[in-house]
Amino acid sequence: MDVSYLPILSRTDGIFDISETQMLTKLEFSSICIDDNEAKYLSHAIQTSKKATKLVLRDNQIRVLGSQALAVELRYNTTLETLSLVENEIGDEGAQNIADLLQNSTALANLYLQKNNIKEIGAKNLAAVLKTNATLIILNIDRNCIGHNGCEYIADALKTNKSIVNMSMAGNHIADLGVEFIANALQFNTTLTTLDLQSNNVGDNGAAYIAAGLEANETLTTLNLQHNQIGEEGGKCLLNVLEKNQTLIEFNLIDNPCSQANTLDIITLIKNDKMISSIDLQSRHIKEEDAKYLADALINNEKVTSLNLNHSEILDQGLKYFVDALRNDKKIESLYLDYNQITNKGAEYIADLLKTNKTIKILSLQSNQIKTQGGQAIANALRLNTVLMELKRANNKIKKTVVESFIDVLGTHTPIVQIDFSNNPAPKYVTTSASIMMQPSELNVMLQSKCVGIQKFQYLAKALVLEKSLTLLNLDDNQLGDNSARCIAQAVTNSKMLTVLKLQRNCIGPIGVQHLVSVLHNMPVIRELYLSYNQIAGEGAKYIASLLQTNTTLTVINLDRNEIESTGAQYLSDALMNNTALKKLGMTGNKSDSCDILECLVRIRSNTTMTKLTIHDNKIEEKEAPQLGDAINKNTCISALDLTNNQINHHILQYFINALRNHASITSLNFNSNQIGDQGVQCLTNILKTQKRIISLSLDNNQITDQGAQYLSEMIKINRTLRMLSIRSNKIGLQGGHCIADALKDNTTLKKIYLSNNQCAAIETVCEIRSDEASSKINLFNRRIQDIDLQYLSHSLKHNTTVTDIDLTHNEIGDTGAQYLADLLRTNTTIKKLFLGSNHISDTGAKYLADVLQNNTTMLEINLSKNTSAYAAVLGATVQLRNNKTNNYLGLDDSKIDSQSIQVLATALINNQTLTSLSLRSNMIDDQGVECLCDALRNNTKFESLSLRGNKSSLCTLVEIFLTASEDQVCTEANVADRSIGDDELRFLVDALRNNMTIVSLNLSANKIGEESAKYLSDLLQNNKTLLTLNLRLNKVGDEGTNHLANGLRNNTTLQKLDLCENNIGPLGAQYLADALRENTVLMTLILRDNNISDAGLEHLANALNTNKTLNVLDLSWNNIKTSSRRHLTNMFQCNQNLTAVDLTGNGQGDCSVIGVAIGIRNNK
Repeated sequence: MDVSYLPILSRTDGIFDISETQMLTKLEFSSICIDDNEAKYLSHAIQTSKKATKLVLRDNQIRVLGSQALAVELRYNTTLETLSLVENEIGDEGAQNIADLLQNSTALANLYLQKNNIKEIGAKNLAAVLKTNATLIILNIDRNCIGHNGCEYIADALKTNKSIVNMSMAGNHIADLGVEFIANALQFNTTLTTLDLQSNNVGDNGAAYIAAGLEANETLTTLNLQHNQIGEEGGKCLLNVLEKNQTLIEFNLIDNPCSQANTLDIITLIKNDKMISSIDLQSRHIKEEDAKYLADALINNEKVTSLNLNHSEILDQGLKYFVDALRNDKKIESLYLDYNQITNKGAEYIADLLKTNKTIKILSLQSNQIKTQGGQAIANALRLNTVLMELKRANNKIKKTVVESFIDVLGTHTPIVQIDFSNNPAPKYVTTSASIMMQPSELNVMLQSKCVGIQKFQYLAKALVLEKSLTLLNLDDNQLGDNSARCIAQAVTNSKMLTVLKLQRNCIGPIGVQHLVSVLHNMPVIRELYLSYNQIAGEGAKYIASLLQTNTTLTVINLDRNEIESTGAQYLSDALMNNTALKKLGMTGNKSDSCDILECLVRIRSNTTMTKLTIHDNKIEEKEAPQLGDAINKNTCISALDLTNNQINHHILQYFINALRNHASITSLNFNSNQIGDQGVQCLTNILKTQKRIISLSLDNNQITDQGAQYLSEMIKINRTLRMLSIRSNKIGLQGGHCIADALKDNTTLKKIYLSNNQCAAIETVCEIRSDEASSKINLFNRRIQDIDLQYLSHSLKHNTTVTDIDLTHNEIGDTGAQYLADLLRTNTTIKKLFLGSNHISDTGAKYLADVLQNNTTMLEINLSKNTSAYAAVLGATVQLRNNKTNNYLGLDDSKIDSQSIQVLATALINNQTLTSLSLRSNMIDDQGVECLCDALRNNTKFESLSLRGNKSSLCTLVEIFLTASEDQVCTEANVADRSIGDDELRFLVDALRNNMTIVSLNLSANKIGEESAKYLSDLLQNNKTLLTLNLRLNKVGDEGTNHLANGLRNNTTLQKLDLCENNIGPLGAQYLADALRENTVLMTLILRDNNISDAGLEHLANALNTNKTLNVLDLSWNNIKTSSRRHLTNMFQCNQNLTAVDLTGNGQGDCSVIGVAIGIRNNK
């Protein structure tokens, strides 16, 4: 889609605004789910546009109402020429709306209604308008459902319509009957030029109707009947009528079952297209019968010059049809017959054609099945042919004898300039010999990777001996040894035009090189010699060196991987002293490192356009350094020198420094990953103090220490040219880092300095900030940062507007460092987060920070936990709580916070409504501090999590659990069993639960609850309205404590289960409970297991249960109740029908248990 003309569409609540697109002519709103309602607004908006000529609404959800809105709004539009409603759902009623639009429109010329579910009625409505409409040129109703009846309406309209030139009705199920109507209309219509009826189930009868229509029609130029059901009879009818028709040019019958489907379009073109010159039927799967139709069409051909039948299936018989047609042809010059399963018989037909044909210049028969007999026939035919210039016979089954026959012919057949026998059984060296015999003006022989060997090469050499025009000989990768090299030398002796000789990846040794060099001495134009991956060694290099001493034409020599040692490299080095012609020397992968350096020397000396010299990963020795230095000094184009990882020490470095002294162009130096050390740095800085050209210096990974940093700092103080200095990954410590930082204070020209991966983390960061390389977050966690480091860091950040977060956690920062940071924060308002945890800041340092942070409103988070001052930690927390309105977590673990410090924090928490989680583990907070914290958090409605473990107060555990209980809408059960809860803790707990509306179950088992604690629980029972279950088993409530609980139960209206198992309750306690049960009307389960109720206590309970009708589960097991209480139990059993379960096991002699079981049986009916 061309989006260059798409409007800027504002769409809000179905209202479209295209007010900013009034000058656009094309409006496209495809695939954006426009419905009827939105179409109404859109059409109204478009109506206001005075320029729009095209409106595309493809693939939306426009139905009847939407089409009606468009018709109404666009009815009097005078500019819109094209309307596309493709892939909507307007249906027949929508088609009526569009017909109404056409009735009134004076501009609409192109209408696209594909895939709109238009049926017979819709077609009828459109047809009614087409009879009188004089503006519509293109109408496309593809892929609807008009059927043959709808087609009849359209056809009837076309009889009188004088404007439509392009009509498309593909995929409309019109079948033969509908086509009959269309064909009849063609006899009357005089304007239609394009008709598309594809995919309509048209059969033979329909084809006959079309044929009849074409006989009378003289305007139709394009007809598409693709993908129908036209068989042989229909195909013949169409073929017959096309013999007479002179107007149809494009005719598509593909994907029909008739034999003419593949060729009828081409036959039409050949017959009626006056401009056709080339026929391309490649991959059309033309078969024998198709070939006959095409061949007949080519008889008396006067236009076509090229015929491509590649990748077809014409076979020998199909080929014969073409041969017969082309026998007297005077136009076709190129004939392509690749991949056609042509055999020897077909080759004989071709041979017969070549004997008399006077026009074919290019013949391609690649990838067929032509063997020796067929090949021989074509070779013999060429003796009589004088026009063929190119013959392609690759990928057949031609053997050596056939190629030899062609070689004989080529000696006298001069027109052929290209012949291809590749990928045939004939040996490569034989086919290459044939190529040589064609004698072009310049000959390239390429036999790389063909394993020619000495015996086969001798055959090729015979042809090369006579070949004086040879320019390139490529015998790479052919297992050639010294004898082969001798043959090569003899074969090319007369090749005075040879410029490139390639013998790479062979087995040539020093003797073979000697043979070659003896011939190359006399070759006047040899420019390139490739001998890589051989075995010439030092002795062979000596022969090459002798050639270089006299040769003035060789510009490229490749001797890579030839086992050349230092002696051989020296021969070559000496020879190159006076050789100025060689521009490129390949010496990679030899035994001596000197070979690589020699390669670089040639490159430096010969490349006059080189601006950057790069030598990586070699070992530059001191004996080679003078030559390199001299070459660099003489090449005045070099502006950048990169000598990374070459084992350069300070002695070798001196040669390069000498080259730099008077060099006028070098501005960039890179000595990364060498061994220059402090002494090398001293040499470099001495020259940089006065040298005014170097702007970039890289010394990464060079074992530079504080001493080297001192040399660099002295240079930085003086030099005003250097713009970039990189000294990463060295051994510069605090002293060296401080020297550099001091030097930078007065230097404004050094913009980029990189110091990372040294031993001075703070200064490394200072350099990043200076270079504008620092991110918004500085991470100096556990980097041994000291107070003095913060002086430099603070200075660099004073005017910085990038850094927002600084992490200095776990360092060695004290009060002085805190003071430097405080000074920084007075001017820097960009820093939002500062982490100073786990340092040595005391109250003094905290005070420095407190003073500056008092009015600071930008600091969102400052962490001072785990310092020597609890005040420091709390200070950071209070600032964070004050300024950061989004932070919901605060962590102050292990920060020495006591009750006095917690009061400061509590003050900050009172009005905070954003904090949801607070961690104060491992501090020194006592009960007073905990209560202070609770008071502060009491009104925080969003608080969710508190951690106080490891503090002094025993209330911590309860506070963690219950502080947020009143607001927790999920928690319904509070389990504080076995938490050593005593009187003080329980008092706090009861206070926390006083107004709780969600906790329904409270487990206080296995604690230290006694008489005093029971008073608090009594108060809870009297005031709490939600608690359903209270578990007090395994405590020490006793009789008096039970009395308090009983008082609470009297007025309790919610508790349903009370567990007092193992609480040392005696008869008196049972009496208290019995008194409460007479008044309580909600308790349903009472567990008194393992107490000492005895017979007296049972009597009280039994009497109470005569009137209590709520309790249905009573556990009195193991309570020392004797059989003497049987009367009380029996009475309770008879009077209380609500008891469903009574457990009396472990009492008396069995009677008690029996009564308990009896109650269960009675109620389990």
